[in-house]
Amino acid sequence: MEKEIKYHLQKSESKFLKGPRSRFKELSFSFKVLYQFVRGFRKMHFIGPCVTVYGSARFRPDSDHYKSAEKIGADLAKLGFSIMTGGGPGIMEAANKGA
Repeated sequence: MEKEIKYHLQKSESKFLKGPRSRFKELSFSFKVLYQFVRGFRKMHFIGPCVTVYGSARFRPDSDHYKSAEKIGADLAKLGFSIMTGGGPGIMEAANKGA
């Protein structure tokens, strides 16, 4: 006997399942997306040189990898780089802490 799974869509999600929208609405949506890209890239432009760090959330502060990421983050910051991470725990947290 299979268990029935119910999904609850939010109003903003359900509009994509209603089928094709008018060309004007599609064009309007495209401009909104383009606007968000332009805003994001403009903000990134003024940050300067930046290094992105992604890593596992499973490393604890007592781990050698965590300590290395913290040191690397500090060294990169001393060289003038901005550090960008997903902000999660583990390696990303260590790089932010070091910076």
